[in-house]
Amino acid sequence: MSGFVDVGPSAGLAEKGKQVVTVGAATVALVRIDGRVYGVDNRCPHRDGELGQGDLEGFNLFCPLHAWVFDVRDGRGFFPKGAEVACFEVKEEGGRILVSPKGVKPSQGGAWP
Repeated sequence: MSGFVDVGPSAGLAEKGKQVVTVGAATVALVRIDGRVYGVDNRCPHRDGELGQGDLEGFNLFCPLHAWVFDVRDGRGFFPKGAEVACFEVKEEGGRILVSPKGVKPSQGGAWP
């Protein structure tokens, strides 16, 4: 668990659920899809919209302000193309959600298997 921050119980994030947590200096939007938890920067790079308040369709998280769309698996945006948000490594251990405080953008080699 070294380097990871415990952000709460796994049971607190339902399937297709969203939750916003603070991890160090970062605010991270967590989503659970197909049983796995993904974490991306909560702030849209366009106008700082809170992604954790946006709609979730499949793996796509929409900014609630102007509908920019990001894939939670890797942080890549497809509307508009080339936009990106940082991804945060997330793991679950002992019924807890653990998040790395270091986010990485796709252009920096972000996303985890």
